[in-house]
Amino acid sequence: MQRQFSFFLAAIMLLGLGLRTAAATGGLWLDEAWSAELAHMAGTPLGVFLKINHDNNHHLNSLWLQFVGFDAPPLLQRALSIVAGTLAIPVAAEIFRRRSHGIALIAALLFAVSPMVVTMGSEARGYAGMSLALLLAILLIDRWLVDERGERTRMRLALCFALGALSQLTMLFGCIALIGWVCLTLYARHGVVVAARRALVLFFPAVITLGIVLGVLAGAALASPLGFQFGDYKPFELLLFLHAIVEMLGYTIGWPIVSLWLMPAALILVVLARRLGTDRAIFYTLAIAAFPVTLAILHAGNPGHPRYYLVAALALLLLIAEASGTMIARGGWHRGLALLALAGITAGSLWQDVDLIRNQRGDPTQAIIAMRARAPRGGVVVIDRWMGQAMLEVAAAHLHYPIRVLAPGCKPVRFLFVDRFKGETFPVDPVRCGVRYRAFASARAHGLSGSHWTLYERRP
Repeated sequence: MQRQFSFFLAAIMLLGLGLRTAAATGGLWLDEAWSAELAHMAGTPLGVFLKINHDNNHHLNSLWLQFVGFDAPPLLQRALSIVAGTLAIPVAAEIFRRRSHGIALIAALLFAVSPMVVTMGSEARGYAGMSLALLLAILLIDRWLVDERGERTRMRLALCFALGALSQLTMLFGCIALIGWVCLTLYARHGVVVAARRALVLFFPAVITLGIVLGVLAGAALASPLGFQFGDYKPFELLLFLHAIVEMLGYTIGWPIVSLWLMPAALILVVLARRLGTDRAIFYTLAIAAFPVTLAILHAGNPGHPRYYLVAALALLLLIAEASGTMIARGGWHRGLALLALAGITAGSLWQDVDLIRNQRGDPTQAIIAMRARAPRGGVVVIDRWMGQAMLEVAAAHLHYPIRVLAPGCKPVRFLFVDRFKGETFPVDPVRCGVRYRAFASARAHGLSGSHWTLYERRP
């Protein structure tokens, strides 16, 4: 039985590794490119912590980008995320292994193919590292709650909290859910006083370590003349929030159609978690329901990015694995319904993964290839807005193509690069400084990440 389990787990890990590797071959998209640009400009590892006070600085990822180099191949620049994303698969399985090999393999499969974690695990950002740290913390707490013993657990949790926050600051939401999970579980067992004391003992090193990390980052931002900067900041809007939640849910379970019905479906699953035989209903409630609702109540900024709710997506995958595995074990119509749901999630996820692999987030490298075909010795390009600068410079560095990128303005050079987000339109034969340009290369990004772009050439 153990050999069969190990064989199937290894096969699932290879599938997850293959999907992530195949999705990571295109050029770095907007946020990845700016991460590489900022890491390059920081110059030293210390500069990553002191000079880049920006929401696009995911510290461990920035250190990796600095280590491999600005002109490293995209696959190498994304290698840290690929490794972390692949390691998350056996960690998710280990969370359930003691209870059921079947549930463990279901969890591994979901984490191998879910478009949300495949996307985050194949781009040069910190979300994959944060996911791995959070899953390891869940595993540690799950083991600790069995007998409430384990001195080493305290220091290991501190390491998970620190590495998770240094990977991506949304780890903070996960830490809150983990602490709440332990406190409420201990309260049900022992009452308020004992629960508070034991939770404090367990999490004291982790909270202190997390506070030190956040203090260093906040201190660097306060010491900077510009303070902490955001690449793009939008105030809270309910429609943006709802759309992001729906997209997060859809890409988590491989549902390609944007539908508001996904939200009540997820909430119903959370409410029924205990009846479905799950052991972590408190954590699922806090991470999947309470976390997004709290952000909505607080009117948190930048609500329109599905990746900000990755903590909820990870918890949802664990819940689906545990609930479906339990239903399969019950047999009868429960088994049929669970198998049907898992088949649909797997098929939909693979369909979206293949689309990501084909599209490569719009692959800005193709813009440089097109430019090089017309100007082999090097090109000068003016950008329509400053955000597109890093994409071109990083893509040109990958291909070792000499390029000069000019800021937006009246510069009638040969090439014009225009990038757009979802819902924005491109100009047809735009005019700059009295010179008309004509499009000759373009790409449209699919999925959670990427930017649309069009490359224009000056007409004779």
